[in-house]
Amino acid sequence: MTALYEPIKTKLAQHFNIPEDTITPDTTFDELGLDSLGKVELLCVLQDELGLRIPATDALSAGDTTFGQAVATVEAAQADGSAGEAAQHGTTAPVAGA
Repeated sequence: MTALYEPIKTKLAQHFNIPEDTITPDTTFDELGLDSLGKVELLCVLQDELGLRIPATDALSAGDTTFGQAVATVEAAQADGSAGEAAQHGTTAPVAGA
């Protein structure tokens, strides 16, 4: 697993009261019971907690998006500098497509 896998899994479990042992890389957000509002809420939590700007259309738009795919999207956002930009200004950027 990657460096952000466990922190994101913990945030997901805590915020939505989901047992952590039910979250695997292949688990879809639909299987976890997150509707579209829940997915946007998760994006906001991750942006606030991690200081990242995460494109909603990439991370969680499809019902069959897996947790592993979402973590990969967050890591890509971090790698392209979105994390530093948002954290540096002490704000979170708007969610694209939300």
